[in-house]
Amino acid sequence: LTHEPAAGTAQPAAVVVCGGALGGLLGPGRALYHQLGVRWAARGVRLVRIGYREPNNLDLCAHDLACGVEMVREAGARRVVVMGHSFGGAVAVRAAVVMPVSVVGVVTFATQSAGCEVAGALGDRPLLLFHGDRDELLPAEASHVVAAIAGNGEVVIMSGDGHLLGQSDDAITARLDTWLPPVLRVE
Repeated sequence: LTHEPAAGTAQPAAVVVCGGALGGLLGPGRALYHQLGVRWAARGVRLVRIGYREPNNLDLCAHDLACGVEMVREAGARRVVVMGHSFGGAVAVRAAVVMPVSVVGVVTFATQSAGCEVAGALGDRPLLLFHGDRDELLPAEASHVVAAIAGNGEVVIMSGDGHLLGQSDDAITARLDTWLPPVLRVE
């Protein structure tokens, strides 16, 4: 599902997002991916929401996300940030690792650490990890572990929020509003 910038406004940057182990296109929070798509398309940045062909298969899901990155590259994006929720955090990390030229940054939401053992290969690419301190499925320590494996990364703890980060859309959006522009090199 693609959020396209208006004709003549597209910047050479894109965001490609994916869901958790069950798939889905809405993302965490209250349809956060849809909100981000509308918001960033208005700024000239294409956002693509990837649905998995076989949810919960880490290798195939990472391949699906990588195909989304290639799709936006073919449409003119030169800098891409990938994002993933829960299981999708591992998908995003894995896709970024194998696409060091195209993927310039990674954002995770309540990520699992399993599957992120390769995060050290992200090098110095920016990594932003959001996690609720009341996550009922994956402890916030999972995001800290991924940042430690990567050797960098900013872990943002969403106070009072759970795995779906349903109370944190505004705070997440505000942080992404400052984090994404320099990473994507957009205004």
